Amino acid sequence: MLVWFPPDATNSDIQVTDNYSRIGFKGSEDLGGGLKAVWQIESGLGGGTDGMGTGSIGTRNTFIGLAGGFGTFVMGRHDTPYKMATGKYDIFGDTIGDYNLGRTGVSVIENTHDHRSPDAIAYISPSFSGLTIAAAVITTNSAANLNSGDTFDALSVAAMYANGPLTVDLAYQDVKAVDNQGLKLGVGYTMGDTKLGFVYESTDGKVVRDGDSWMINVAHNMGPIALKASYGSVDANAIEGDMWALGADYALSKRTAAYVVYSVGNNDTANTDMKGWNIGMKHSF
Repeated sequence: MLVWFPPDATNSDIQVTDNYSRIGFKGSEDLGGGLKAVWQIESGLGGGTDGMGTGSIGTRNTFIGLAGGFGTFVMGRHDTPYKMATGKYDIFGDTIGDYNLGRTGVSVIENTHDHRSPDAIAYISPSFSGLTIAAAVITTNSAANLNSGDTFDALSVAAMYANGPLTVDLAYQDVKAVDNQGLKLGVGYTMGDTKLGFVYESTDGKVVRDGDSWMINVAHNMGPIALKASYGSVDANAIEGDMWALGADYALSKRTAAYVVYSVGNNDTANTDMKGWNIGMKHSF
């Protein structure tokens, strides 16, 4: 991916960046009676800095678990249910317009909550007429990181509903280590070739941001071309501002697409504005 920050942006530069490339392996073993063991190892390929770097093994969702008619239990590193709930609405995910990346100086969704966690014990239910429930407790292997001796460092739950063109997602998370709670609602609706998305988040805490944020976006498909736009606003103690993004994807094949994104972030708290372009290509295999 090529990243360009215009001359009036902070750290103005053209950069060649690997933006969260990843590779993974997964498998399962039939244990009989409808029960199976499942596992996954997913790793990032980029080093997280400018250029194409090398990552580490198992830095992304990496776990072992059991699955059956009751749902799936996993232990290891995994996206929290809070993150899972509204990821589908992040139409500029892994670009300068990502709703929690903050590369334009503004993160619409608080990254303290919207992330994957190590040492997770998670459960994901089967679908009940379109409703899926997910819950996880996050532990820690380091006693120094525990908050007042708590057994669990964080609790995360989500209810995700999908029925035809409508999706509704509600999530709650309590991160004890920083004494912060988050509540998030996502709603999506598809009308033919057009998809609408809305996310609202309220966070309550003393160390990290305390306030409200919201985002709305739209994506419209025209054959191999997808036109996309989003706007989000934050009103919190740590940051006040807004961010918007415009972009287009062009499908070169079923697995390969080129894209361009332009995003602007206005951070009123720091009195700074940042804007930039992404021009890139993504390939799924």
